[in-house]
Amino acid sequence: MEKRGVPTAAIITHVFLNTAQAMTRMMGVPDYRYIVAQHPLSSLTDEEVKQRAAELADEVESILTGVPAATA
Repeated sequence: MEKRGVPTAAIITHVFLNTAQAMTRMMGVPDYRYIVAQHPLSSLTDEEVKQRAAELADEVESILTGVPAATA
């Protein structure tokens, strides 16, 4: 999508960090920004998923808009 000009925000969990780094290098975009969330996600309750999403929202927005996230 990015190569077609559509901003994307990829979210991975920390256990896949090495894989994500290898994939971005292999795809020729070693500086591609993605968000790293704590693992696991699949066992979270709906409420925990909402909380996790809220915690990541600023980073997602920053990646999609290209504007640095506000610092707390």
